[in-house]
Amino acid sequence: MMNADMDDLSARVDAVKEENLKLKSENQVLGQYIENLMSASSVFQTTDTKSKRK
Repeated sequence: MMNADMDDLSARVDAVKEENLKLKSENQVLGQYIENLMSASSVFQTTDTKSKRK
């Protein structure tokens, strides 16, 4: 009985670790995507107001 519980817990830990790695990878991809969108959008660019007034 106790061995089965330990095996179940061990399998669960492995599954959670695998899911964690998958989510970390997806977060990296999304973070890069957001960074690319922000750099491509003029809304997020810094503006030099002095040169635009001339």
